[in-house]
Amino acid sequence: TTVDCRGSADIVWRFIGIRYSLDRNADHLLAFLSRLSTAGLVLGVALLIVVLSVMNGFDREMRERILSLVPHITIIPWSNTEDWQELASTAQRQPGVAAVAPYIELQAMLAKGRSMEPALIYGVDAEMEKGASGLARFVDLDALKAGGEYPAIILGRALADNLGVDVGDKVNVVLPASPESSQNVRFQRVEVTQLLNSGTEIDQRLVLLDLYAARSLAPAESIGLRITVHDVFAARAIAWELRNTLGFHYRFSDWSSKLGNLYHAIQMSRNLVVIMLLAVVAVAVFNIVSTLVMVVHEKEGDIAILRSQGAAPSQIIKTFLLYGAVIGLIGVAIGGALGALAASWITEMVAALEAALGMQFLHSDVYPISYLPSDLRWADWWLVCGVSYAICLLATLYPAWRASRVQPAEVLSYR
Repeated sequence: TTVDCRGSADIVWRFIGIRYSLDRNADHLLAFLSRLSTAGLVLGVALLIVVLSVMNGFDREMRERILSLVPHITIIPWSNTEDWQELASTAQRQPGVAAVAPYIELQAMLAKGRSMEPALIYGVDAEMEKGASGLARFVDLDALKAGGEYPAIILGRALADNLGVDVGDKVNVVLPASPESSQNVRFQRVEVTQLLNSGTEIDQRLVLLDLYAARSLAPAESIGLRITVHDVFAARAIAWELRNTLGFHYRFSDWSSKLGNLYHAIQMSRNLVVIMLLAVVAVAVFNIVSTLVMVVHEKEGDIAILRSQGAAPSQIIKTFLLYGAVIGLIGVAIGGALGALAASWITEMVAALEAALGMQFLHSDVYPISYLPSDLRWADWWLVCGVSYAICLLATLYPAWRASRVQPAEVLSYR
């Protein structure tokens, strides 16, 4: 039976292209290579979506968690005689400033028995700090007022674990002695009233203390201001504007001076990982090219018959483009679905794996956070799937062009 390609050309090339791509009775080697190339495409697309979601998760946690806990801008007077209330009132009027709170920062050591750990003590006003930072999301700052015989402190969970202390325990704060003192160090006994468990590197060193209790420990220290801004990426510009408004009697700094390199490293890592995983997708696409070239070679007889029946080279090209398009669509669709599913559950899956193995993959003393975050963004999902599918379509052009160059007379003369 012959097929009149001239009468129903569009139907014919669509039918043949889909039949080739879904033919289960094809040569075993070709079927295996086709499944292998499709599996490689599935793996590449899924991995790219998952890794992008994890890097987006780190970016989100950096902006919403870590940067909500550290000061966006700090202002510290050179002299401890400055009136911080008047300074706060002036800073609050600056455009872009969301909240202002006073603080004192002290470098100290915490001692419990034979254990000793370095610590960064922040003396804060509990009420003002609630509006100026995200600390209230993780601890009750009113616990700083709950001390009895000894001043109350809030301790980072990781720091507490290193010291071996818990809520209700007493620890010693070791501070340098004042210049007029004959001693080298001085001690202050404090009571742990809460533990801060933010899941970030801040838990390794942070100690919260009431503002005036901290001032009594270090009378010579100036009370500075921590300023929270609406747009964290405008912090440096706002700091310069505050410097011009307040003058040069203060030390100014913004979060980018301490954490800027970390943020840029996350962005650079994201770009590098995307490039490497796109290479995985490209390898899978090259496998599709080799598979299609072999299919063209195997189907030369069919192509010759179609050409002898009147099929135009453009119809042959469309047939094999459709073949590659179906393979690419199957691979991208399955990979996109698996990638979205894995990205949505990877945080829980890693946590379950850590619990099963009894170990922690991420530690806040090495990484910014102690868990694996994920943020699946559908714009990235569509971009990955769209670009991968476009690469697949481009990859089918060469095999389709080769198929259209088959000469019926040469092929049929040997059959």
